[in-house]
Amino acid sequence: MALLRELAATHWEAVVLSNLAEVTYELAQLDEASDFVHRALEAHRELGNQGDGGNALRILRAVQRDLGQPEEALRSAQDALDIALTHRNHMWEGYWLLELGRAQLANGAPHDALVSFQQAASLQRRLGDRAREARAWDGAGETYRRLGRPTEAADFHRRAAAAHRELDDLWHTALALDGLAGALREVDETEEARRHWAEALRVLAPYHDPRAAALRDRITAALA
Repeated sequence: MALLRELAATHWEAVVLSNLAEVTYELAQLDEASDFVHRALEAHRELGNQGDGGNALRILRAVQRDLGQPEEALRSAQDALDIALTHRNHMWEGYWLLELGRAQLANGAPHDALVSFQQAASLQRRLGDRAREARAWDGAGETYRRLGRPTEAADFHRRAAAAHRELDDLWHTALALDGLAGALREVDETEEARRHWAEALRVLAPYHDPRAAALRDRITAALA
């Protein structure tokens, strides 16, 4: 950031602000993340960088959700998707539909969320992005659980976990396994649920950041 400022590279400075927002969000430093992402958004808008601005809105949506601002998060996610649709950019659309689905779920609109996750999965399949397609499956699994349909939820979480495992994406494997175990417990498949939670704990072992610690504690409590 300091070097880019010296070089007056305003575009790349704005990009780095977005990167700092994402990193601090992942570290659960929400106040810092909020500051960085709002600065990034302002910079991108001044520069007319709609694509990068949409990505900043994606990060802002996540920050707002964790700050307990679901309605604001929904607006940010929809604004990002509108940018993708305006530009007819399917890569942006597929990615930001994931954020819209999560925001809709947080706002108590699971049927809308399911449509968004299904559209995201379809687009990601066409684009050949297996990782994001698997994230869409995991979102669908969470949505089916909210709809009181744990059997379908387990099917989607299982597919997501298998894909993330093949891609060696440990963090998203753990998230999908946690969702799968939760769905299985709801249909009284307790022993299988415990096996998946135990695997999730093994997968989480290399991670020591606050989000991983919170997930580990939640799984440990579920197993107890």
